Amino acid sequence: MSGSICTNGRDYLAGLSRLAAQIDPKPIDALTDLLFKAWSERRRVFVFGNGGSASTSSHFVCDLMKTACVDGQRRLDVMALVDNIPLLTALGNDISYDDVFRFPLETYAKAGDVAIGISCSGKSPNLLRACEWAKAHGLTVVALTGFSGGTVKDLAQLHINIPSDNYGWIEDLHLSVNHMVAQGLHARIKAQA
Repeated sequence: MSGSICTNGRDYLAGLSRLAAQIDPKPIDALTDLLFKAWSERRRVFVFGNGGSASTSSHFVCDLMKTACVDGQRRLDVMALVDNIPLLTALGNDISYDDVFRFPLETYAKAGDVAIGISCSGKSPNLLRACEWAKAHGLTVVALTGFSGGTVKDLAQLHINIPSDNYGWIEDLHLSVNHMVAQGLHARIKAQA
């Protein structure tokens, strides 16, 4: 495993706390505003990533649909591209693993929609292909990354970076971004209801 690791709980929590204090909330609020705009305009949102970031993608979609939900209001149209395992494995086996996110975007997405790629390294070929396609076809590309952002940061109109090489901290804070955005979206929808 590349990246730093901690040897005990105290070190892990201390490092996580220091890192969390460095995070700029402005791009997180900008993502919340972007998703509120997508909700207002009835746009679709697509979320994707690999490994732990695949899990974060599913969690993000759950919270954007459930936590952000306001009684009596329609829900955000949001989809995790990692959740259809048969399609994911068929595409990986029959076409290319590098196209497992691009292929469904080509099928479902339209200009004006939002593509959110989550990656600690920002270098995953399948994530990059999907973001390249999304940018070329008029979607707003959002990247949640770690390390220095990788290649995907240059494809994104909005980039939220967790500046660390510790995968645990990056993934923990990506989930925190998810929770901040879902709760903020709920508040915005409720305020206009």
